[in-house]
Amino acid sequence: MIVRRLLPVSRIYQECIQTSCYSENRVREKDNDDYEALFKSPVTSINTVTSQRSTVQLESKKEAKISKFGKQYNLPQEAITGLRSALLSCDRPPRQLQNEADQLDNKLEQRRFPASPEKLKEVRDQVKKKLRKGKEKEEDWNILNDDSLSEKSKEREEYHIRNEVDKILKKSSFNWRPLELKSKEAAASYSLARLAPNYAEISRCLSEFSRIPDFTPRTVLDYGSGSGAALWAILSKWPQRKDQKSVDQITLVEISDAMARFSMDTFRKNAENSDVSDEKPNPFVHENIFFRRNLLPSPQSTYDLVIAHRVLCEIGSTEARLKLIESLWQRTDRFLLLVESASMGGFAGILEARDFLLSSGIKIDHDQLQALLEEKRLFSEEVSRVLRNRDLSDYERFVILKDLLPPEIKLPTQLPTASVFAPCPHDLGCPLSEKSVCSFSTRYQAIRADGRRSDREKGGSEITNFSFVILEKTPHRPNNHAERILRNRKLGQHITCDVCTAFRGIQRMTLSKGKHGGLYKQTRSCNDGDVFPLRQKTVATESPFDLWKTAVSDK
Repeated sequence: MIVRRLLPVSRIYQECIQTSCYSENRVREKDNDDYEALFKSPVTSINTVTSQRSTVQLESKKEAKISKFGKQYNLPQEAITGLRSALLSCDRPPRQLQNEADQLDNKLEQRRFPASPEKLKEVRDQVKKKLRKGKEKEEDWNILNDDSLSEKSKEREEYHIRNEVDKILKKSSFNWRPLELKSKEAAASYSLARLAPNYAEISRCLSEFSRIPDFTPRTVLDYGSGSGAALWAILSKWPQRKDQKSVDQITLVEISDAMARFSMDTFRKNAENSDVSDEKPNPFVHENIFFRRNLLPSPQSTYDLVIAHRVLCEIGSTEARLKLIESLWQRTDRFLLLVESASMGGFAGILEARDFLLSSGIKIDHDQLQALLEEKRLFSEEVSRVLRNRDLSDYERFVILKDLLPPEIKLPTQLPTASVFAPCPHDLGCPLSEKSVCSFSTRYQAIRADGRRSDREKGGSEITNFSFVILEKTPHRPNNHAERILRNRKLGQHITCDVCTAFRGIQRMTLSKGKHGGLYKQTRSCNDGDVFPLRQKTVATESPFDLWKTAVSDK
């Protein structure tokens, strides 16, 4: 069970107070006429969890660049050509491979995230209890309660119960098995089914880095590379050009030997793109591609960007997943991208990894800190009281020590400090309810080997849904400019938006065409998952925890 409210309310107070100066500087001064006109038509914002109402003023973020994400991401022609060449080298004809790909695609769509051992044991006990109650109604079950019955008969009945439980669980979502691709044809079927949607998902996530125009990762690690969709997405986002920075090195880690060899064939240059002028031409589409079966034991080699796409769902236990996340985070130099399905389990896995890194990054190692401060002669009675105070949360202790010690002192924590780059505008617990999913969608052009178009939608355009998080290896910094539209309902002359905010949870607000004009038009053009294009300023609120206005006015 994942606890979504990760940190206490006191953290919200700290965040509001710490970031008030930052937010005040970002709010532009408006002309009196515009301000009065805006004040005459305020917007009512309702917290979707507490139902508390607030009156907010909205203004356009004209000085800030609003990220616009593409609606469709299609595989580049070079990737399609490489996939076609790799398919022709298989023993089975393309039509048969496409048929197997369709079956695998349906299987993957129904695939569930692995349940925890505790949850599985709980369900097994419940099923056993129901079977035993049913058996008690039968006459032969009453005989089992007789002490004179032989032990072998009891063991035989217990064995029968276990088999019945296994049959019932196999028909439910608890029948989880890791995905295995042992042959070249199985790898080909997987690539046909998932290369295009995986490319679209990763490309949509990489478009978040448009907020950092100067960012180009020099080194990239793709863990669980599979069909190699991440490599094509990276080359599309940051193409190799001599006149600008590009990705120098890409490392692909894939445990399946058959999958790694097939994806290697799709990366080979064709005759048209190969450079015959080179004495030793590079056979692949990128100059420095490294293929590995496992991660290097030493975490000394770090990467600017680490990608793990639909990998957590292939690990059966929570302990193993968190161990992998810790290993990937230690190899991350700046950004870690995690992508999973849009199912309840997939989103829970994303939250599990997110909360683990955020909480581990603020847990102080007391012994290391004391030894460090004593060495530098900075250990004081005040620092000792903060370390001994058990009433403080990990975050409160982290913030207080940050303020007490000089800025050059790096606090030793369980893991390097993390913050959420996207899509969350905050590092707090997820404000969504337990049965809700923060998912995103994008379109892609389906690739088929039998010459037929997709039956789902016209023109072969399909939709893929996913959940993701991008974590940055840096202390928390204000991110209220990245407030997200979770759902944008466009109805006639008005729209209703559910916005995930930095400090106020999920706020629902309605804008009409007649009252809000340009603000309505600017918001109506946004889709689910886009950055909210307006800035909010609270005028009045029913919430006793909303200190935004007080903090700004005090500063």
